[in-house]
Amino acid sequence: MFENTFQGPGAGTYVDHTIEILLMLLVAFLLGLLLGYILWYKWQKLYQELNAEHDRLKGLHVNLEKDHAGLRYQLEESEKDNATHRRKIMSLEGDVTGLRFRLEKCESDMAVALAGGNTATKTALGAVAAVVTPPPNPDDLKIVEGIGPKIEELCNQIGIWTFAALAATPVEKLEEMLDAAGPRFRIAKPDTWPRQAELAAAGKWDELKEYQDFLSGGRNPGE
Repeated sequence: MFENTFQGPGAGTYVDHTIEILLMLLVAFLLGLLLGYILWYKWQKLYQELNAEHDRLKGLHVNLEKDHAGLRYQLEESEKDNATHRRKIMSLEGDVTGLRFRLEKCESDMAVALAGGNTATKTALGAVAAVVTPPPNPDDLKIVEGIGPKIEELCNQIGIWTFAALAATPVEKLEEMLDAAGPRFRIAKPDTWPRQAELAAAGKWDELKEYQDFLSGGRNPGE
């Protein structure tokens, strides 16, 4: 079909040459259209991928900004707490200094009293030291129903550190202790404490539990 266009006149008609040229142009157009479509499809796909990546990075940026805001808030709250704790520490350090000074003064006065005092003074100071100083293995008096942390401290202050000591303490002395501690402690009833302490000191835990189940808030039913 495609003849040599450089041949001389008479080698082909004008129409044939025109058709050949048109066919070549059509083929070139179709090839260009196909190449354009391939390039367009490639760049369209790349554009969609880049657009999706942009949306992903944008969402990640928003989340990071939220995290940053949250961390900044936590930092500000931590700095506030740190400042509060620092003030408390300074206050406690002042209290410790004051208590250390008072302790040193008490130790000095005690040393003077022991050095120049009489036997009665030494005995009294020794008794006070015995009351304040706990034994090596004090019992948890809060096991006794009706005794809480505050009342346990009151018991310790009068030298009651163990179940055995509590069991041997008269109820009248316990009542005096509560009366001296103030109105809010006077509502406590120590009638059953020695008995509970006696069972605890003997290691009779099952009997103690039965006895406490029988009691009502550490009191005998009906009181």
